[in-house]
Amino acid sequence: MATPPALGFEGVENMAESEGNAGGVYPRLSGSIGFEGVSPPPPTAEGNQPMDSSESSYLVNNDKPSSSYKRYNSDGTAADAVELAIDEFDEGGKNRNDTPDRNTLTFRDGERIIDYVLAYSESSEADQNAKRDSFHKALKEEGLQLEIEDKKYSQDLETFFCKVHMPWKMCLEYAELFKIKMPIQKNDVDEPMTAQCCTPFAMCRPNVEEEEDYFTSPFYKDGTFIDYQGPDVPQPNFFTPAQRSRMVHEVLLRTRYGDEQQQFGIKRLVSQGVYTSFFPLHSGSYKSEKLGVDRIENKRQELFYEWARPGAFMKEQPYDAIREYFGEKVAIYFSWLGFYTLMLVPASIVGLIVFIYGLATMSTDPTSNEICGKDGDLIMCPQCDELCTYWRLNTSCLYSRVTYTVDNPATIFFTIFMALWATFFMEFWKRQQARIQYDWDVADYEEAEQSMRPEFQANAQNKKKNPITHDYEPYMTMWERGLRIMSSLMFIFFLLLVVLAAILAIIIYRIFVVVLIYNSPDQLIKSQASLITTVTAACLSVIVITLLNKVYEKIAVFLTDREMWKYQTEWEDSFTVKMYLFQFANYYGTIFYIAFIKGRIIGYPGDYIRPFYYRNEECDPSGCLTELAIQLAIVMVGKQALNNFKEIVIPILVKLFKSRKGRKKIETDDDKYTSWERDYDLVDFPVHGLYEEYLEMVIQYGFVTLFVAAFPLAPFFALLNNIIEVRLDATKMITQWKRPMADRAQDIGTWFVILQAISKMAVLINAGIIAFTSDFIQKSMYEYTDVKQDTGQSYIEWSLSTFRTSDFDNESMPIPAFENATFGDTIYANHVCRYRDFRNNPNSSTWDDSDPSTQYVLTKTYWHVLTARLAFILVFEHLVLGIAELINFLVPDVPIDVRDRTLREKFLAKVSLHERIKHQKESDSAEVVGTTF
Repeated sequence: MATPPALGFEGVENMAESEGNAGGVYPRLSGSIGFEGVSPPPPTAEGNQPMDSSESSYLVNNDKPSSSYKRYNSDGTAADAVELAIDEFDEGGKNRNDTPDRNTLTFRDGERIIDYVLAYSESSEADQNAKRDSFHKALKEEGLQLEIEDKKYSQDLETFFCKVHMPWKMCLEYAELFKIKMPIQKNDVDEPMTAQCCTPFAMCRPNVEEEEDYFTSPFYKDGTFIDYQGPDVPQPNFFTPAQRSRMVHEVLLRTRYGDEQQQFGIKRLVSQGVYTSFFPLHSGSYKSEKLGVDRIENKRQELFYEWARPGAFMKEQPYDAIREYFGEKVAIYFSWLGFYTLMLVPASIVGLIVFIYGLATMSTDPTSNEICGKDGDLIMCPQCDELCTYWRLNTSCLYSRVTYTVDNPATIFFTIFMALWATFFMEFWKRQQARIQYDWDVADYEEAEQSMRPEFQANAQNKKKNPITHDYEPYMTMWERGLRIMSSLMFIFFLLLVVLAAILAIIIYRIFVVVLIYNSPDQLIKSQASLITTVTAACLSVIVITLLNKVYEKIAVFLTDREMWKYQTEWEDSFTVKMYLFQFANYYGTIFYIAFIKGRIIGYPGDYIRPFYYRNEECDPSGCLTELAIQLAIVMVGKQALNNFKEIVIPILVKLFKSRKGRKKIETDDDKYTSWERDYDLVDFPVHGLYEEYLEMVIQYGFVTLFVAAFPLAPFFALLNNIIEVRLDATKMITQWKRPMADRAQDIGTWFVILQAISKMAVLINAGIIAFTSDFIQKSMYEYTDVKQDTGQSYIEWSLSTFRTSDFDNESMPIPAFENATFGDTIYANHVCRYRDFRNNPNSSTWDDSDPSTQYVLTKTYWHVLTARLAFILVFEHLVLGIAELINFLVPDVPIDVRDRTLREKFLAKVSLHERIKHQKESDSAEVVGTTF
């Protein structure tokens, strides 16, 4: 059958004039934002030869126009109209139905693969149409082939779809330019025995065909590669769809549509409304209409049934298949997430054991028994000014029981275990990452393969000679870069102050709410004032965090763009650091307040500290650890639940809203809802890629490590969340989001540095929580020193100080009405109450009523306890970090088998290069001999 004509290139008078050039031209850098260090060679004779039918563009059929488009000059004024056609003809030349096949992934000739799709609507603004015409023309001049589907075939009758194809010869040029690694020989290095062993937590293997293990080498046209038949034999499937889309994407980013400095790239055109979207196609529907084992029809269905659907949660993730479909950057994220989730299993088991131990031994805790028993009748000082009354210690009986579940001897063991767990996690991930880098050929990506950002090339004012390529390329002076970074740092500092202000507002809220609750006539509510305040403040904190996140993201993007980074990885690293600083203060600020500030800067009953007129909050007599655990649980679990809700519900609603017309149309005419329209109706892949997913997991990692001493169930909740998160993210990628450009990456980027910093900070923070937030140190001093024998007091009596109620100032003295409501007619003037501190008591031998310097001063016990706490932090930190450094030293970053395979691959690449040089010399000699004769 003859090749039928279809809608040609919009706004070009004669597409045939660029026909020969489309097939084999080298990437035309003069009309686009070029690649550093590459000079464009002149078009070869081969590039100007006509191509075969499989590589030719459709010609415009001017005989039977079915749609007309206006063409515009560069200044936006209307030019002469050019009639373009969409009609198809069968072999006999008769017009037939030209409706495209709804499931096709090719041009209308059924041969050329659709590498990218550009979607747009007709605009009433001449300038937008002119830019689009210019961009299409420039893409054609670059060598790409375009085919446009008329709006009458779209679901809304308004959207045009421009299909983009990169011809075979152009693929070869860009593959050589990007140094895409292709297989040269099967891997002949034996796997180590450890790689064949099963882990204790091994999962079912997915029913996905495993990739062959090959040695690879950077592609060049005249090389010898497996399944490669040479540059003159078109092989549509030699390069994967991911590789093809990456090459086309680079052209779309750099092609100019005007003469001004900023007029380049598809992203800018989308932001201006010239295009509504651009994306590579999925490989078909994710659900199969067939049943049984043979139902899988494409890679998308294979990933859905073996990876994304909820029923596959017990299967390993098919990382090679993910990489082949979505690219290395997405695959590395899922590989890291899967590794992190697997490492959470032992941490969760130990955390559960510690928590169960606390529950099982709760009744044997001496401190709780004293509070609930013989010392429970002690009268405690009011916890707020005027409105609060005296209260009995046994009121906090339940609170002290709960505190023991997270503050018991096993907590120390678990804290040390988690510190070492974090070290092993980082070390083993480095080894796993080295294996991934080798298997996926990205070990030297950042150093050798990544190209300069087109935004940097367009805006950098200076040029200098590259010492490696000896080409002149854009650069920014250290002085200019330093000024930009300094301005960003000042703005970041200001935003951190805003975060601190938000945290301070929540603290003030806590202080006021406590007062209001104590003003309640309901005794039950008053007795739970601390718990109610903690829960409501934690919920408020989650809301504030969610609202501020969006603002910070926009500001961080603006600041990072101003810094003008040369490479995309540098831009992403800078953006990540800014956002994480914001999120760190956002999520952890209130937690740090409870752990290290609350209950410590309060003064004593006769001289309270009042920074906001009202005095600061106090901890329960059993400590602030339970309150810290509640805050952690609400923020961590609440954040995870909110994120999961957003990730499930919002994409579904957006997809339903965008595809509602398409769903109606598919019911009436099944052939008209095409594959590119189905993908167009999906949710756009996030602008910043998987940043949100990484951030969510790294924040979670902070909860698991930084404050695990206060919440041993954190690893368990993280594990439950991640089991859901892996499949949830996979479902989004397969069913809800447009297919992203298959970007490459060498590692998880600056997130690794952040994780390392968190792991080291966790040692110091957990040591501080044990020393200052929990009562472990002072309980140990009481139990294992001579204090018990010397004083003859119970632990509770020893840890509480005494205050004469007659020494209250006017602001702190309880109002008699509130006093009587609880204690009847008893007025406690000239009597005493207890409070949590180590201060000199009125009945002490060192007390002198005539000497104020002896009254309510800190005792030697206070300083002894403080010294013990600081000593514990010093010893704990040095011991744990020392063990961690020893592990770091003993565990090599690169597995031995990976090192051997890398050396073997480099050797084979050298052999291949020598053969290429030898072949070239033989060819040159033959030409010389032929010329001589």
